[in-house]
Amino acid sequence: MSLTQQFGVFGALGQAGVNKALATFLTARPRYLHYASPPFASSTSVAVTAMSPIPFPGVPGGIAWAVDFTLPIVDLFPADAALPAPLTLHQNQLAVTTQATITVGCLRGDPKDDRHQTVTPVRTTLDVVALGHPVSRYFSPGVGDVGLVVDQVAIEKVEPQTLAGVLECLVRSLLNGALSQVRLPFDVIDGGFFKLVLQSGPAVADDQVKMWGGVA
Repeated sequence: MSLTQQFGVFGALGQAGVNKALATFLTARPRYLHYASPPFASSTSVAVTAMSPIPFPGVPGGIAWAVDFTLPIVDLFPADAALPAPLTLHQNQLAVTTQATITVGCLRGDPKDDRHQTVTPVRTTLDVVALGHPVSRYFSPGVGDVGLVVDQVAIEKVEPQTLAGVLECLVRSLLNGALSQVRLPFDVIDGGFFKLVLQSGPAVADDQVKMWGGVA
């Protein structure tokens, strides 16, 4: 069967292209990988997205926190290497590898006396492997984008298993939130040579993100 199948045109972006596009986007906008509340960040900048502390009774000003991701690396089906259990990469899926550093501001001193309080950062770094799939938004011929959704996360060497489950749920939510802001426009896939009218896809196979449709 031809690459275009029953459609008029076919567009694809290889694994190296996906990772290059992500690296270009996130290197220019590192705030999408770094989130923090005061005192770790006072305002949003190119480098960090400022967030509110976590409110909690009896904690003046709330619990300070920060989350930092390293540049994610995408592996399109088929897998380049074995994934940690229980993850298995299937067609139309992708794997994402990153590190997540979670920081909490540990309040020390009398919580009722602001003059004698200190906030000490305590942090841990987790090696994260996630499974996900691509999703698309189509607006008009040639105008649309492709994003990534994380479905499952595995974090190794965490005990007990209940703690691993809590961390995996937390990191999946945080990673989805960060990646929801990263979109690859259609012209990265079609090269700007034609205006794609999306009719099928995105699909993942042969280390590529594939899309099919017509031409306006």
